[in-house]
Amino acid sequence: MTPALIETIDIHSCEKVSESLQRMVVMALFLGKRLLLSKSLYISLGFGLFLSLYHVKAEIIPQLLWLTLGLQKNQGIDFTPYSEWFGTGLSVLSSVFFITLPILASLPFSDTYLKDRQTGYFTAILSKGKTGRYFAGLYFYNFLAAALISAIPLLVNLYFSFMILPDVKPDPIVNNRLYLSPDATFFQPLYYSYPLLHIFFYILLVALFSGMFASLSLSLSFYVNNRFLALTGSFLIVMVLTLVLQGFGKYGWVPSDFLRQFATDSVSFPVAAAIFLTGMLASAAAYLYGVKKLVIP
Repeated sequence: MTPALIETIDIHSCEKVSESLQRMVVMALFLGKRLLLSKSLYISLGFGLFLSLYHVKAEIIPQLLWLTLGLQKNQGIDFTPYSEWFGTGLSVLSSVFFITLPILASLPFSDTYLKDRQTGYFTAILSKGKTGRYFAGLYFYNFLAAALISAIPLLVNLYFSFMILPDVKPDPIVNNRLYLSPDATFFQPLYYSYPLLHIFFYILLVALFSGMFASLSLSLSFYVNNRFLALTGSFLIVMVLTLVLQGFGKYGWVPSDFLRQFATDSVSFPVAAAIFLTGMLASAAAYLYGVKKLVIP
């Protein structure tokens, strides 16, 4: 093979890679724009922020009075961001957030394929041979949107909690109120050694599970023709799982419980990891089967 021929092949290969990359970027920008223009995105985010900010008003700000009274009586500090922030799951508002999390995660983008299929828009994508990039981008943006939808309200609440309450490191000996049982949270020593890192771990955990919930709902959209069922699919799966686990006395294995920093029952990280991996594998398998067998036979 002559050097000139090798150079020609290299040029053609680079052009093909460049063209393929350009098409991927165009599809990514297209889906990203659709996500940002989605009303469902802002409805879901708005509801999460409402719960988060109302928690600040109803639960965090009133602690200032009790904190002031406690200091005046030399009783020490009873309330800190580490024990009162939204992610602990100790308030009714945070309980609502964690129970409805599968719906909040699925609402922004999980019914996109179903809408495109029902409106005929997907037919145009199929005719142009863009299905691979479409489905890859859809899965990615759906997961990303769900993760952000859940993480942003938690981060906003955490910010205001630190703005209002004193940043005092939790100590189970000094203050019993700040005691956290090893059975009620993951990696309990981390909570007392690096409490803020422990909080960020839980925010990441919630974000990952939200992405998994949204992925399950998106995969379900291949097999149903009802948008309501597609959006609530992961919620219904979690509810069935909750009933089964409660029947066996394993409420600590329920996502709406172990995703709270302060769970109400004994939790197990291996079980939580197994649930997450099972959900992701199931969603990926159902998604790939739907794409290859139902959409592109």
